[in-house]
Amino acid sequence: MCGIFACHNHPDVLKFKPTALKLSKAIRHRGPDWILCHERLSIVGVESGAQPLTNADASIVLAVNGEIYNHRLIRKSLKEPYHFKTTSDCEVVIPLYMQYGLDAPKHLDGMFSFVLYDKKLDRTIAARDPIGITTLYQGWSSEQPGTVYFASELKSLYPVCDKIESFPPGHIYDSATGERTRYFEPSWWDGEKIPQTPADLKVLRETLEKSVRKRLMAEVPYGVLLSGGLDSSLVASIAQRETLRLKKLAEEAEAANGAAETEGDRDKGEGLVGIDDDNKLSTMTFLPQLNSFSIGLPGSPDNKAALEVAKFLGTKHHVMTFTVEDGLNALSDVIYHLETYDVTTIRASTPMYLLSRKIKAMGIKMVLSGEGSDEIFGGYLYFHNAPNKEAFHEECVRRVKNLHLADCLRANKSTSAWGLEARVPFLDKEFLEVSMNIDPADKMITKEKIEKYVLRKAFDTADEPGTEAYLPDNILWRQKEQFSDGVGYGWIDALKDTAELQVTDEMMKNPRPEWGSDIPDTKEAYWYRTMFDEHFPPSCASTVMRWTPTWSNQTDPSGRPTNMSVPAFADIAKAANDLLNKDFYHLSAGTIEVKSKTPNNVDFKVTGKSSHDKITSGTLEGKYSDKPNGLTLTQTWNTANTLETKIEMADNLAKGLKAEGVFSFLPATQARGAKFNLTFKQSNFNGRAVFDLLKGPTANIDAVVGHEGFLAGASAGYDVQKAKVTGYSAAVGYSAATYTAAVTATDNLSVFAASYYHRVNDNVEAGSKATWNSKSGNAVGLEVATKYRLDPVSFVKAKINDRGVAAVAYNVLLRKGVTLGVGASFDTQKLDQATHKVGTSFTFES
Repeated sequence: MCGIFACHNHPDVLKFKPTALKLSKAIRHRGPDWILCHERLSIVGVESGAQPLTNADASIVLAVNGEIYNHRLIRKSLKEPYHFKTTSDCEVVIPLYMQYGLDAPKHLDGMFSFVLYDKKLDRTIAARDPIGITTLYQGWSSEQPGTVYFASELKSLYPVCDKIESFPPGHIYDSATGERTRYFEPSWWDGEKIPQTPADLKVLRETLEKSVRKRLMAEVPYGVLLSGGLDSSLVASIAQRETLRLKKLAEEAEAANGAAETEGDRDKGEGLVGIDDDNKLSTMTFLPQLNSFSIGLPGSPDNKAALEVAKFLGTKHHVMTFTVEDGLNALSDVIYHLETYDVTTIRASTPMYLLSRKIKAMGIKMVLSGEGSDEIFGGYLYFHNAPNKEAFHEECVRRVKNLHLADCLRANKSTSAWGLEARVPFLDKEFLEVSMNIDPADKMITKEKIEKYVLRKAFDTADEPGTEAYLPDNILWRQKEQFSDGVGYGWIDALKDTAELQVTDEMMKNPRPEWGSDIPDTKEAYWYRTMFDEHFPPSCASTVMRWTPTWSNQTDPSGRPTNMSVPAFADIAKAANDLLNKDFYHLSAGTIEVKSKTPNNVDFKVTGKSSHDKITSGTLEGKYSDKPNGLTLTQTWNTANTLETKIEMADNLAKGLKAEGVFSFLPATQARGAKFNLTFKQSNFNGRAVFDLLKGPTANIDAVVGHEGFLAGASAGYDVQKAKVTGYSAAVGYSAATYTAAVTATDNLSVFAASYYHRVNDNVEAGSKATWNSKSGNAVGLEVATKYRLDPVSFVKAKINDRGVAAVAYNVLLRKGVTLGVGASFDTQKLDQATHKVGTSFTFES
């Protein structure tokens, strides 16, 4: 990673030159290899790539921060011959500009920020990569109204600028017009256009592999950051495979007394490092063993998981432990280098900053990292709260668009503070085009599908005999830890505790006037803002974005699993009830269900059932969905000759509001039915009203409100004709990411139940329930259950109640779309009687 400082149209260039050199030195940590208003960290073109770069007559001058992965292909494809002065990947920007002008960035595949000056036209252009992996800022001074400044970091601009903006990713600036124009316009950029393409797991895997391969383009030692989570582990796995391939090629060349490709026409990209036409990597650097790195407090989950992954992959792993005191002592320096006061970014950046220092001291100049996956696939736990796939996709797009203010900023500046470069394969243009165009229904988190399920499944080789596993199953299916949590749970607690000592209640009540409306909402946030103010003037605050989860009222933005969305009243105790009741009994004689979907969004479903007394029934359902307009029409016909029509409209009148009209008719008896249903969901509210227009009429209404995980709800029924309340219930509960507790009072507050559910870890669930009927006067009924996941496709369950009835269950996905379930129950007090039950079921789905 390099650093840029540039100024265009200054009224007194000679006088400003010493100041420019001084401001450039403020970012010398980004690249200590070379300096002249460009601080270079040499990764490609080590010997000959010093900048600024120029064309043959020096009429075009270029300073670039970043890496161009397709530089070899560009050299081959230039329409006009161009003689390159260096082997640097960045030099291709000059002939691209000469050939395409302002469209030059469209042809670049990489991470970059650049400033180019055309002397003949007295024109300066500046551009930033599509996602903003590299940092770039633009500034103006009221003292020199016509002057514009660019720099890789704020610290080079605020001494001379009173207005500073983060240069938007995917844009190019032209001094001829003084305007910035967006050049990056992918198909997924409009979040309101919901993709309909099913996930192609093969393409998803191959595209990520290609992305990692590109980013191993280097002439210096490299490594990989490995937290033991899914994203970094997948990157490490692919990088290790490519490292072993390169090592084998080098050994074969040496054995044949040959050499890797080093000669040829370099103007055509021959003999240079990088990807070739066959998407194969050519490099002058191969490592005997890939280095991987992790960091955490003593006993941290990340270090433990990272060691397991490293052992599985065969990387040379380096574990760094740090103390809370180490982290606290580094905070001010971290904020200085990151140039932010965002709580989430600072929490996660501090360990990364400490680790980067150790990595650079070992002589490593470049590392691969796993940023971007959570934004692309909705991996943050608050995505559980997404009300529908449309909202899920819009949030993914928003998160990707803002990466330059969050995780990209962290990855870039935490590492570049020590002259280390971080590359992020998940943010490859081609991979984004594939992954962001997946139907969000395939990405959404459900009870059956863990976060980032589609990515995990793409690298699951269980159904591919002979294919080497990318990761151990327990890592591939490990639930996400926030990085600031994974380094050790005591880290966030220590930050909060220290902030309590640093910031008083009085200070919270009287924030500084210069903060305006951007007022910290916690003492930790207040503390970080004061440290930011020690380094930067108030004008720099406009470049900061605070990371906060959507669909959540939490004041803590990160580090702890977010609370789930507010459930419907009937589902307050759903987690415990499902654990206690589902999968144990398979007593129906037979059920078959066939589903099909037509190209014009019509779903058909045929269901047939047969009971033990040989009564059969069937249902045919057709459903048409017009997602853009929120309209769904469902028509059902069953063997009893009942016709039912349901018209559903969602989010038309208000976001989160769904209205349904359900109409039925039985010709044999002329029986009619008409119901009108309303459902309204918000981040802290879930309400439902059901009106039977022909019976009574009657109304049944229930609602649940939530705040920071606490839930309270009630339901009531009313018969209009009889002017009478027909029933009422109430419930309270608490819901978190890994456990729920609920107390319900049903049947006119006469039947009470208390339940508890706990997801102990990725493999173990446990729950219990106590029930008491005040009318019967019987003793409290007790029931406990547990579930253990044997592997990603199978699990076992067991339960027992206070009456001595025990049950066990086994469920396994035999192959895609085919599930076997086996259940049995035993009355332990009547073992010699015919009270026991055994059942099995097959589920076929295609």
